Amino acid sequence: MLDITFYSQDKKSVEFVDVSEEFYEWLSRSDFSGLGKSEQQKMKGDEETVQVSVVLLEGENRRKLSNFLRDAIVQESDEMLRKLGDSPSKQEYLDVSYRLKCLQNLRKCVEDENIKYLSRE
Repeated sequence: MLDITFYSQDKKSVEFVDVSEEFYEWLSRSDFSGLGKSEQQKMKGDEETVQVSVVLLEGENRRKLSNFLRDAIVQESDEMLRKLGDSPSKQEYLDVSYRLKCLQNLRKCVEDENIKYLSRE
């Protein structure tokens, strides 16, 4: 599993969204990876300060990332409904809903005004 990390205004990590390598690769090939300009900042990790490439989540950056995620959620919902059919098993549901859950978690973090930075590393 890989982490997409979100930081507060005081540059402390506040949220992690765990994603599979496959999902991370899909994100990196999508428009998500090009939205907002990344810059190097010193951020506070669990025990030390580290230099991290982050996107400032303000104004247009936040709006564009939110719009991308909302559009992806709509597309993923349609795909999920198509794949599930009328009576899916629990495992089928879990397999098909994984990407949708990841997208929703990312959207919630991007839209949270208490979060100011996104690290896609």
